Amino acid sequence: MTKRALLSVYDKTGIVDFARFLIDTGYSLLSTGGTYRTLSEEGVDVTEVSEYTGAEEILDGRVKTLHPKIHGGLLGRRDDVRHLKVMAEQGIDPIDVIVVNLYPFFEKSGEGLPMEKLVEFIDIGGPTMLRAAAKNHAHVAVVSDPSDYTAVVSEWTRNGGLGLSTRRLLAGKVFALTGAYDSAVATSILGLDETPDWLSFSYKKAVDLRYGENPHQKAAWYVPSSAAAFGALSDLVQHQGKEMSFNNLRDLDGAWRTVSEFDELACVGVKHAAPCGVALGPTVLEAWEKARDADPVSIFGGIVVFNRELDESTASSLSELFLEVIAAPGYTMGALEVFKKKKNLRVLTIRRPSTDRWEALPVDGGFCLQEVDREFVPESEWTVLTQAKPTAEQMADLSFAWKVVKHVKSNGIVLVSGKTTIGIGTGQPNRVGAVKIALEEKDARGAVLASDAFFPFDDAVKTAAAAGISAIIQPGGSIRDEDSIKACDEAGITMVFTGRRHFRH
Repeated sequence: MTKRALLSVYDKTGIVDFARFLIDTGYSLLSTGGTYRTLSEEGVDVTEVSEYTGAEEILDGRVKTLHPKIHGGLLGRRDDVRHLKVMAEQGIDPIDVIVVNLYPFFEKSGEGLPMEKLVEFIDIGGPTMLRAAAKNHAHVAVVSDPSDYTAVVSEWTRNGGLGLSTRRLLAGKVFALTGAYDSAVATSILGLDETPDWLSFSYKKAVDLRYGENPHQKAAWYVPSSAAAFGALSDLVQHQGKEMSFNNLRDLDGAWRTVSEFDELACVGVKHAAPCGVALGPTVLEAWEKARDADPVSIFGGIVVFNRELDESTASSLSELFLEVIAAPGYTMGALEVFKKKKNLRVLTIRRPSTDRWEALPVDGGFCLQEVDREFVPESEWTVLTQAKPTAEQMADLSFAWKVVKHVKSNGIVLVSGKTTIGIGTGQPNRVGAVKIALEEKDARGAVLASDAFFPFDDAVKTAAAAGISAIIQPGGSIRDEDSIKACDEAGITMVFTGRRHFRH
């Protein structure tokens, strides 16, 4: 019986050499369309699928491999006499090797094509053949990734074929690919404006990470497989330094989200998933110095992110301190030269804004999906119910603090003076405890305080008043709001209500 292999690829990298290898091992080749032309032009002996099936390609090539002689050859069990009998009666030869990769829907989905054009890049025949072959991997070798050609040839040459474990691995890669492919198509057609009944993700591994949060945990970094879904961290440019770690990426995400809150020039320092210093400044250097001095102990070994191009003088100042990561939208050549003196320092360019609409948070046994918290209630909708009213300077600091506290783990408290954080209490089980932590390090007299949620009691307000806090911003909504307002009035503090809570767990 003739041994057959079918080759139908969009990405033709390495296909000619792989085809010649298959011929050398005794296979007759079937192929379609552009792959057939490529192989024929290179002098490879190949039969067009339409000639083998006796059915011409129709509907502008939409139908060419959807034929019983193809799918019977892929799905027929070689160890089942009934299957073999039917195949013989139908003139169906087994197809023992299939090499298929798909139309570039992942790439094309990010080009802004109208849907009537984008649908033409949805592959039908390719995934159908891949899935059929992968189901029957006990008898069929299925190769869906050109990067696997070398390993396949090596094992085949060494052992005279592919072992079951390898065929199973290749089959698993197929179902992972087709699942991601279908997910990308579904997302492009449906969008994700609401929570869907069926949730799937289409991501491709960018790199294996050294480990996860701790050395005993395996980890990898994935980015969207569809260009249309690329977010801020999906195409980082790393100029130098060690490989990014799991913790680096998580911290970078939080830092970039925080600095992206501001239209003004801003600098954010993050350590262990929490902002430790946030500041605005007239220059990049001044913003950095203010953020650093906000908590010079915690910033050691942290990451620092800017929302403006970083210059040489700032790079020199940053280099005086041990930091894990520095990220910005761009750098002067002088800044990059300065950083080269610290070869382990990771220096990154982030080229995209923070735009994710949704975030998925894992729990044991599933995911919770929620919209990213991007809402900022305008100051015109804030209310002041205390006797003291905020000054313009206080309002500027309150607005700054309110943007920062969104990115502090709940219960979250942020103290601000001069558009610079001077104390942050994060992730505490009670609010007064978060206030006390925020007040520990610096003199808070005259500073403002932001709370990500309402005060259930007046104890936090009284603690802040005793430390000299001059203004408070919070969402309000507690049944004891009047107690907090009364405590503010007694201390001469102004309190602003936003009407919007910003928990972050």
